[in-house]
Amino acid sequence: MTTFALILAAVAASFDVSLAACTNPRERSEWSTLSSDQKQAYVQAVADLAARPASGQYADPSRMGWHDFVITHSRNAYWAHGNAQFYPYHRAMMWQYEEAIISTGKWPSSMGVPFFDWTAMSQNWWTSDIFTPSNFGAITSSDTDRCVLDGVFAKGKYNVAPDADGHRIVAGNPTCLRRNANKSPLPDAVMVSDGLRPTTYTEFTGFNLDESNFHASGHGTFGGDGSDMANPSVSPNDPIFWLHHGLVDKYWWRWQQRCEAFKYDYDGRLARGDDPVSVTGTDKGTKDLFVDSWPFRVEQLLDTQGETLCYTYAKSGGDVNVPSVKCPPFVKPTAAIARPSAIPTGDFTVTGTTTSAAVALATSTQSVNPIDDVWMVKALVGLVAKRKIAFKTAPEPTRTGASVVAAAAADVGSGSMAQEEVFVFGRDVVNATRTLDAWEMATGTMQQTGTTIAAATGTVIATATDTLFAIFATVTPILALPRSTFNTTTSVDNTTITVSFSHSNKTIEVPANYTIVAVYPSSLTSKSADGRLKRFFPETPKIEYEPTPGAPATVEVGTHPCYLAYPEPVTREWAETMNMNYDMMMAKHNILKMKIDAYNAHDCKDSNGTSPSSLSHFGWNEAK
Repeated sequence: MTTFALILAAVAASFDVSLAACTNPRERSEWSTLSSDQKQAYVQAVADLAARPASGQYADPSRMGWHDFVITHSRNAYWAHGNAQFYPYHRAMMWQYEEAIISTGKWPSSMGVPFFDWTAMSQNWWTSDIFTPSNFGAITSSDTDRCVLDGVFAKGKYNVAPDADGHRIVAGNPTCLRRNANKSPLPDAVMVSDGLRPTTYTEFTGFNLDESNFHASGHGTFGGDGSDMANPSVSPNDPIFWLHHGLVDKYWWRWQQRCEAFKYDYDGRLARGDDPVSVTGTDKGTKDLFVDSWPFRVEQLLDTQGETLCYTYAKSGGDVNVPSVKCPPFVKPTAAIARPSAIPTGDFTVTGTTTSAAVALATSTQSVNPIDDVWMVKALVGLVAKRKIAFKTAPEPTRTGASVVAAAAADVGSGSMAQEEVFVFGRDVVNATRTLDAWEMATGTMQQTGTTIAAATGTVIATATDTLFAIFATVTPILALPRSTFNTTTSVDNTTITVSFSHSNKTIEVPANYTIVAVYPSSLTSKSADGRLKRFFPETPKIEYEPTPGAPATVEVGTHPCYLAYPEPVTREWAETMNMNYDMMMAKHNILKMKIDAYNAHDCKDSNGTSPSSLSHFGWNEAK
């Protein structure tokens, strides 16, 4: 028996992992439908997971601690939001979290984790017992730093995850989970369910991420200014994150249930072509690509009752009727989609020095064992649990040899970014050879050792994990994108610098008293005279709010049995603190206001019927 076969035999004895199709799915239930005992069991499981030390790996959820989830989400936030990968990335994250919660022994393996359908109580969500001392604490507090003071995540009981990358808005007490919400309404089920009307995945993601904005609204409203929940990087510090993202995943699941073809539909764009999971160097999202962070390909995450996932969702109050759709003809795929045969190579460049590092590969003609990649990753993690692991986040290229388990250390640049010893491994296929270039190795080890690109660039990247066209500092250039270029021009009166891009017709204007620090594909970072960093964006087409005839001029929450009140817009200060495009967010908000006007103007009805959030369902006189 070969060494590889012995490894597989040892792994098989250590892990009880079945690749059979899902026959008994867990059901994820809405929080309000749980019994008191079930709620307390979940709260205790969450507390136990929060107390478990971080493992530094993301493939074996039975060893992961709460901080593992926060850290990997923080470091991959840029790649995982606002593009095709958003839904599968967070579905993979929710599945790993669910497995981790079950591994505490406090939550039954027959049940999925709960979700909070706040769309069914968007006008009084704060009355849920989620926000009570016996569960996850109040929506805000009297603490100077807005630390949660009651519940299992109260100040002094829970440590927020280490923030070596500076992604939290504020630092301070490590036992302070910040929550600073107001009693502000959210988008309701009628408005959000409009997102189920699209007939392609591309349209579905475009509506829900760009127009309804229900995902971001939940984060901002539940968290409030300066909170962890409202921070796009470290939001998993707050247990409300998981209840909210359970709902987000359910909306994708509901859309998938409308047509069999929808269940396997996936298309769109990644954040950019240099996303670590891209194997073609393009920004095209395909089913055979892995998602960032997690050891799953997209195709494994589309069917929640397939060979990888095994869960479904219970009905909840926000499941309003949506007009039927004509389903396209569809034949269910019978085999996994073929993987790309190659991955682009490249060098890791820091301060003008190109470093090439390689791991020698064993040569062999052994055939590939048909074991599933996820199963293998889990297995190998268990076998080398005492050593740091660097996971290949993209499918391995075709090559000879058995499993590559290589100790690697990369001395990048002047040595300030030297990597700790790690195991680098991935799936091998026969009949080709290729070495790992230094950037691939650095990508894997950075995620595990806490060394990120930000370490090479100081505070240039601020709160975003991003790849640059160029950095105007001591590091020039790092990971430049050769297929795209930009030009800068200064106005005649020397008051404005204009940056134009070759890949689009967009331009960005920056006051001349700012120093351009970094240029990104759709934004740039500049530094003011006092050293503060600020993000600038291309001009965004404005969408002005236009009142709807017959709609009430203003609606205060809790004052009418059926009218819906507007969710509060984010402030410019908050958007700029988060490095987000305020003008785009305001355009989305105005669209939502006009939809609410139309609903209120038609006697609180539209084609979906009356909103379950209308306070007539809650005894509205008592909800003031």
